[in-house]
Formats: sequence, C-alpha cells, structure tokens
Amino acid sequence: MAPNARAAEDTAALRAEIAKLKATITVLETRLDAVERSSGQARVEGPQSPAPLLKPARPAAAASASRTLPRQTFGDELTGVARPDTRPPPNDPELKGFLQIPGTETTVKLGGFGKVNAIYDFSPAGNPDKLVTSAIPIGAGGGDNANIDANATRFSFDLRRPSSLGPLRFYLENDFYGGAGTTAFRLRQAHGQVGNLYGGYGYSAFTDSDSFPETLDDEGPGGEMLLRLAGLRYIWTFADGATATFAIDDPSSDITLAAGQRAYQPMPDLTLALRLEQDWGHLQGGAVVRSIGYAAGADDHSETGYGVSLTGLVKVNGDFVMGSFAYGEGIGRYFNDLGGKGYDAVIAPNGDVELLTAYGGYLGYTRHWSPKWRSNLVGGGVVIDRDANLAASAYRSGTYGALNVIWQGSPQFTVGVEALYGRLELQNGLDADVTRLQTSIKYDFVK
Repeated sequence: MAPNARAAEDTAALRAEIAKLKATITVLETRLDAVERSSGQARVEGPQSPAPLLKPARPAAAASASRTLPRQTFGDELTGVARPDTRPPPNDPELKGFLQIPGTETTVKLGGFGKVNAIYDFSPAGNPDKLVTSAIPIGAGGGDNANIDANATRFSFDLRRPSSLGPLRFYLENDFYGGAGTTAFRLRQAHGQVGNLYGGYGYSAFTDSDSFPETLDDEGPGGEMLLRLAGLRYIWTFADGATATFAIDDPSSDITLAAGQRAYQPMPDLTLALRLEQDWGHLQGGAVVRSIGYAAGADDHSETGYGVSLTGLVKVNGDFVMGSFAYGEGIGRYFNDLGGKGYDAVIAPNGDVELLTAYGGYLGYTRHWSPKWRSNLVGGGVVIDRDANLAASAYRSGTYGALNVIWQGSPQFTVGVEALYGRLELQNGLDADVTRLQTSIKYDFVK
C-alpha cells in the first residue's frame, strides 16, 4: 500500500503545480491584453507563421500619380521611361509587384516577360527577327523563309525608395537582341533618378515611347524617333500636367568614314522636350541640336545639325490614336530605320561635311473590341532627300505597315497575330518590298 500512497501524493502535487501555472498564465494574458488595448493592437490567437523576408509594398512614389493614360502594349516600351518625380508608368499605375527589403524603406521588383515570335516571310526580308525596312535586299529574287525566335525575352530590375532629395529610382533592363542572328544578352536600359534629376543609359529625351503604336514586330515603324543612349537630364513640372525636360546626351556622328578618318563631335547632343498631359491623352514637342563631323590627322570638320518633332496619343471613345512626325538635318541617328547606318551626313569631295535632310513619322490606331480583344493598324515611313554625294545604292525611303489582332487571355498571358508590309527605295530608284506574317506569345513574369 505504501507505493500507492506515494503515487497519489505525487499526482496531487503535480496537479497543484499545474493549477499554479494556469493561474500565472491567466494573469499574464490579462496584463498582455491590457497593454495591447492601450496601444491599439489586437492580439491574434493561435500559432503564427514567421514574417516573410520580403513584404509586398507600394512605393511612396506611387502617390504621385501620372496623368498619362493607362495602356498595355505587347512590346512594353513604357516601363523604363524616366518620368517626373519617378511616377508610375501607364501600364502599371499602382506599381504592383514591389517587395520591401526588411529593415529599410527600399522596395524592389524583378520583372520582364518571355516572348516567342513565329515568323513567315513571303520574300527575302534581310532581317529574319525584325522587319527593318532599310535591311530589305534589292534584287534578291524570290524565296520564302520561316523563323522562330525568343530574342525579345526581357528581364528587368526596378528599385525605389524615398530620399531627402525626393523619390529615388534605379532601373535595369536587358533582352537577347545582342547581335544579328545571335541570342547575346543586351543592355537596353540602366539609369538612376532622384527627384527629377536623371542620369544613365535609356531613351533619349527626343523619344516619346508613350506614343509608340503597338506591334508584335519588335522593330516597329521606321519613322519612330527611337534611340537609347547615355545622358543627363532634368525635368521641370508645372501646373495642369505640363513638364519641360532638358537633356545633355552622349554624341555620336553617324557618318560613313574612309581610311584614316574618325568621327568627331565637339559638343554633346542637347535636347529640349515640352509635354502636356491631360485626361484625353498627351502631346509632346521636342527639339535637338547636335554637332556632326569627322577628323583626319590634325584637321577636323563639323556642322551643326538640328531636329524638331511633334508626337502624341489621344483617347477616343475607349480607343487610342497615336502619331509622330519629325524633321531635321543631321538627325538620321534618331530614326528607328536609319540609326547606325551612316545617314547623319556625307563627306563632300572637297572634304566638307554635308548634313542630310531626313523626315518621317507614323500614325497608329488601337481598337478595343472587348476587354480581352484589341487590334492595331499602323502605317509610316522615313525619307532622306536626294543628295549628289550619296551613293546610288544608298537609302532613299522606307515604308512600314502593320495590322494585328491581340487576345489578352489574362493580365499575364497575351497572344497575337500580325500581318506586316515593308518597302525600301534606293537613291537610284530601285526598290523592293516584303510581306510577313507573325504570331507572338508573351508571358509576363510579374503583373
């Protein structure tokens, strides 16, 4: 009987200890509830999951809303644009997908998309991946061609945080158009902005990508003023949606040189852009002044070129109409169809620099058939005035057209079919054209 008695005594003692612990816990819970009520917090019962290392966040810069019309495009030339006060782009007005780094006010977003193009040409096009009208071969005869590529697949990194000088942003963007016929990684943009001061590599201030028409083709109209370069700029904001941008950009004389000659430009490209954003859309006027020249030995020759442009996008009953026109002397570098091909100027027989006059543009229309279906009609071109110092086989004009149907299956998944037409005319009057069919599939990583 002694062992049973001792067991009963131990059980009673254990129960007494448990009762004391319960009383202590009750007192502690009462005190904790009182503290939480005084601080305005509510205690959550039950086991809690550990806090995530990165938390979804809406950067403070999103509070400074832009009046640029919300718009989705297949090629996305909108996300990386420098905007006043680092405002959100029109394709992501709420700045979704940002994560906050613990213990900091810094938010980051890893973005981009995967894109596959299936292309069929009914005659030689020169470039199998993009419809570049200046690359269309003359006298190449017949011959169709099929091609599938994923070079447009893109990765981006967007960092934002507040600072004593204003909202800060750093943006990095790459794709795989690093070389003809290759899938080399290519830098598209890498720039920083604090408040309204911008520095880095990205779209020229002379470029208005908000007015670009939507095409499945990764090139787009040759009349676009599309150029990415390194530069510094400042944006001034005024009342009622008006802004002014002044930029100092990296110069480059796009001119064909002979042996012993080298490009020469004694000053950077200087650009001024004035912009008005309203509920109906936006208009932008731009002007650029630049020096184009060459040097040979101790001698140098240069001329001052200029360009002016008017671009914009207007909303009409739920649809979009966009357009651009640019004219200038020595601005071949800025046209999508001419950049990098030596059409800023020519060298006359006496050694003088002779600027080439170029002008062009486009018109586009986006029709929204339903929330998931839309179509785009695009037409445009570029012309270089005839010049006796240009070779007979040099570029005279290019024409570009596109018609597509796009299905936005979900915010992340898009499919489209597009018919394209391109025509090239040379200075001697010879020409050639090409018709292309393209199907594209795109999947956005974060949207």
